Amino acid sequence: MGSLFEIYAGGAEAEALERLAYDALDRVDWLEQQLSHFLPDSDIRQINARAYQEPVPVAPNLFALLRRLRRLSEETEGAFDCTAGKLVRAWGFFRRGLAQGARVSPPDAEEVATLARQSGWKNIVLDEEAQTIRFSTPVVELHLGAVGKGYAVQCAADFLREKGAPYALLHSGQSSIAALSAPPESAGWPIGLPDPDREGEHLAVVNLRDSALSTSGIAEQFVEIEGRRIGHLFDPRTGQPVGGYRSVSVLSPDAAEGDALSTAFFVQGVEWTRAYCRKHPSIEAFFVAEGSDSPLIHVGQPPPPTPDAQSLGG
Repeated sequence: MGSLFEIYAGGAEAEALERLAYDALDRVDWLEQQLSHFLPDSDIRQINARAYQEPVPVAPNLFALLRRLRRLSEETEGAFDCTAGKLVRAWGFFRRGLAQGARVSPPDAEEVATLARQSGWKNIVLDEEAQTIRFSTPVVELHLGAVGKGYAVQCAADFLREKGAPYALLHSGQSSIAALSAPPESAGWPIGLPDPDREGEHLAVVNLRDSALSTSGIAEQFVEIEGRRIGHLFDPRTGQPVGGYRSVSVLSPDAAEGDALSTAFFVQGVEWTRAYCRKHPSIEAFFVAEGSDSPLIHVGQPPPPTPDAQSLGG
């Protein structure tokens, strides 16, 4: 999945916990074989290659994930949409070996409009009885980059919980983090939200306990088009890149949903997110705005704690 996975686990039986942690990482490897858009034999690559020609059988766990992602697309009014892989590809992303900040040619405006118009779940049929997927247009391309890491982290956390691990913290690239319980005599695992302008400083700290923290931003994945820096986050309804924030972090019960929502909130903005969080009180969001003396905007309840802890791994 192109990022480092780590597990911090604690309990009385160190050797047993280590074996469990490696078993959880093996599960992550297995999930990558399903979700990767780089591996030629992955489930997602096979679906994208065949689903316009015929219904393609889908593994039960992947079918359940696709159902969830369809629901999240509906709930976010299309701001999160994993069906628009060709749209993001048109802007120069998803190329293996592409250097960070590489100069690429601008996409054709008519092509972008067509890809945006013909993507979406309206062009996908999930057959519940047969457990198959079918595309009604060749424009659709599934890409689970916005949720794959969070889904894998959450599955690994659930595995550790099922096997009786007392407490653990798991992350992928420090942008998808899940906590299982908390260390003894602790309110949770303190995770800092980094200050983008001051190295080693934090804008806030969240305590994770049986919860997840997911972050989407455009600082690390971008290309240059005609002198303009273009991040990898797009509004799938228009096909255009979005900005205005350095990052959006979401505190949620589930890392996969948090990953999807952090992308959707980045697209929809603060006020739309406020309305969403009022309807979903288990969700909180932290926006880091561009060009502001007070960049952190907290959405949801309760207010963020004071910054008194280090970032993961810091």
